[in-house]
Amino acid sequence: MKVDKKVLVVDAASGALGFVMEELSELGFRVIWVPTLGAALEFMEARPHLSLIIASSAATKLGGLEFLARVRDLAPDTRIIWGASPEANGGPGSARAASPDSLIPEPFRTDELRAAISELLAEHFYPKAIQDAIKHAALEVLGTMPGFEVEGGAFLVANQTALSDLSAVIPFSGGASGHLMVGITSDSARRIYETLLPGTKPLRIDRMEDLVGELCNQILGRINVFFTERSVSIQHGTPIFIRAAGSTLRYPGRQPSFAVTLAQGETRVSLEYYLAHFDRDELEPPVNTRVLRLGEIRYL
Repeated sequence: MKVDKKVLVVDAASGALGFVMEELSELGFRVIWVPTLGAALEFMEARPHLSLIIASSAATKLGGLEFLARVRDLAPDTRIIWGASPEANGGPGSARAASPDSLIPEPFRTDELRAAISELLAEHFYPKAIQDAIKHAALEVLGTMPGFEVEGGAFLVANQTALSDLSAVIPFSGGASGHLMVGITSDSARRIYETLLPGTKPLRIDRMEDLVGELCNQILGRINVFFTERSVSIQHGTPIFIRAAGSTLRYPGRQPSFAVTLAQGETRVSLEYYLAHFDRDELEPPVNTRVLRLGEIRYL
């Protein structure tokens, strides 16, 4: 999957975007920092291939509209996140008139800025069709328990995972390779298990591990249907269980994972889908393929 893994950050010496630069580096991006729009425009005139431009209001008080217009001429596909100072009025001379992809008030709220960056960059690694397939697969499998929905947005995460109480990971290979990890707290696993199999007592830890592994297996199977329908053959293995709450798992890779959290009341199911190798150009239009319905699959 070919991506332009460079991000231009325009930020004055105040360093309001320092934490973002660190996170982008962890995601595998090369971050170029300049303090002014003039320096940024000089850099852009060289026609670099960029994924994203992030500019703080401190660096964009003068010449912002002209800069945005010039960037749209030089690199129309480059996404732009623009910081808006509290005194910005949104008038004709403001950045809003030049239509950046995301306009965020300052001081930046970490979660809001992280969500905007993730949304704009996710397409570079996980085409929207694959993003939707991941979310739909999880919702379909958990749909036997009404009320589950995607919590917040879906995020890119670096190749480092903080493990839940109960985690299962399944690798896959073939036309695409990578892995899916599902993590659940003990309390969430107990609630899901008792919903699926009421009256089961006492509930042993190995049975909850089986549950997490089967959820991982079912969700990955649904995701693989997406690829199968597009003539991409994938084989996946059996769940590997990890019981090490609070530990951190690192894995080699050159791009981030796509993370989704499903919620139903107090119950949470966390997914991280890592696609190590896949060329988006290999995706073909879907073809009619016989796929087993969930009711035809015996589990637990």
